[in-house]
Amino acid sequence: MMSATEIPQSRNGVRWKSIALPAEHGGWGLLLEPIALGLIVAPSIAGLYLALAAIGFFLTRHPAALVFLNRRRRSPRTVLAKRFALLYLTIGLASLAAAIIFTTHSFVLPLAIATPFALIQLTHDWTGRRRVWLPEIAGTLAISSVAAAIALCAGWSRPQSLALWAIMSARAIPAIIYVRGCLARVHRRPASLPPMMIAHLLAVLAVAVLASAGLAPHLALALMLVLLIRAVVGFARLDFLTPKQLGFSELGFGALTVIATALGIIVGL
Repeated sequence: MMSATEIPQSRNGVRWKSIALPAEHGGWGLLLEPIALGLIVAPSIAGLYLALAAIGFFLTRHPAALVFLNRRRRSPRTVLAKRFALLYLTIGLASLAAAIIFTTHSFVLPLAIATPFALIQLTHDWTGRRRVWLPEIAGTLAISSVAAAIALCAGWSRPQSLALWAIMSARAIPAIIYVRGCLARVHRRPASLPPMMIAHLLAVLAVAVLASAGLAPHLALALMLVLLIRAVVGFARLDFLTPKQLGFSELGFGALTVIATALGIIVGL
């Protein structure tokens, strides 16, 4: 009898979870943050379908990469991966079609701009080089565009919508550099503070420019400053954070960024 802690397996002994779900748990936060922000500040039926499409395409990435990397040998693992990839892709395409049907507004612009970044990440996935900084940052830029697309579904202007993309990118890209630097230090590998500081300072500057133009709330700018302080303190005091705790803390900071930005937009702070 299977215990509660065992991972369900297929008939061929293949672990479903290792194929159906991506191994990078941090990717869920980077995906759900722009989706949550978009749906909170600009809710619409089309936006909800677009969010489902983004989740479907996000889930497609992992099993599709497994199929491509093992395309020369057929196994129960690759067969199952192909089924999951087709399932997720179908969900993504169907949801995207529904989003198009349920809105009279075009949300193509941010998705079109984000496509090259998504292709960079997919190219690295399919060559087995996904754990380097370039595809991670490119993929983050692509995912963050969902916030802008959801806002456009609700009839927001292009400048307002693209500002949401910029805010989410300003939150996520420095976070990637910070987490990579912290993990490098935990594993006794070289890590440098200046790139992390530069990334956070540029994020603060970018959101400050948007705030001065009336395209970002001042609460979002305040959160960028909080993230800057978090990076300095966290990088200097890694003795009190394990990798798991680091991951959970970043989920918390991501949620805080979404809440503060949404609150600032809604109440005008």
